[in-house]
Amino acid sequence: MQTSTSGPRPRSHSQYTSYAQCGESYRLERIEKVSSDPAGWFVQGIAVHAAIEAYERSMRTLTTAEAIACFERAWEEEMKAGREVQADLSRWRTGGYKTAARDLEDRKALGAHQVADYIAYTEDAGSAERIWTTPDGRLAVELEFSIYLGDVPVRGVIDQVVHTPYGLVVRDIKTGTKAPVSALQLSLYRRALRDLFQVNVIWGDYWICARQGRSPKRGGPTDPIDLTTIDQDWLTGQYAAMDAAQRHGVYLASPGDHCRVCGVQRHCKAKGRV
Repeated sequence: MQTSTSGPRPRSHSQYTSYAQCGESYRLERIEKVSSDPAGWFVQGIAVHAAIEAYERSMRTLTTAEAIACFERAWEEEMKAGREVQADLSRWRTGGYKTAARDLEDRKALGAHQVADYIAYTEDAGSAERIWTTPDGRLAVELEFSIYLGDVPVRGVIDQVVHTPYGLVVRDIKTGTKAPVSALQLSLYRRALRDLFQVNVIWGDYWICARQGRSPKRGGPTDPIDLTTIDQDWLTGQYAAMDAAQRHGVYLASPGDHCRVCGVQRHCKAKGRV
């Protein structure tokens, strides 16, 4: 097991959650860099985010058809990248019993619907919800940041910061079926806004995109989450612990339900593979 005595490395929320969920999966994918089977939900998520970003950066002047065209272009780009990793669609992850081809077909239709639904929501909300502009003049959409939590450099991208009737809200857009069970991601983003812009954002929410099928549902934000309830010193300690453990080669396997959608499970000895 390799051990590094160098200083803290750049971290992210994605790294933190991946490591916390399963150290062995983290090691295989991020340290050993074994090939990870693509998944339709990544293609869908990236394409929906790209279309929403384009719509917001146009100051909401793009038509629904133009935004969906942005979605389709991003979809094709991500599909091309995925095929370069794994040309055999039968090896793509689906998270269910569908074939990959059917899963991709359904997800492409759902993603386009989610983009149209998002635009309809903003039109209904009108000026009650609008994207914040940072003090240095940037529209707060896909807002990149780099800060320090203690000695650990942490980087990320905030989907949106939004003016709402109850104040500024840091928002993350979710295209999947499950709402997050934790506000740690939003709390990190709150910290970034404070450190970079001296803005104290109290509230966060998750935008849960529309659903289709037997239980259709319009998209919308969750109830606002009070981000002041997450202690920032504790959050700093979490990233310090993750960084130290990873640099010292500590990778504990944690088999569970998440193995079903793990991209590197066929390489995992904890699953009985060698």
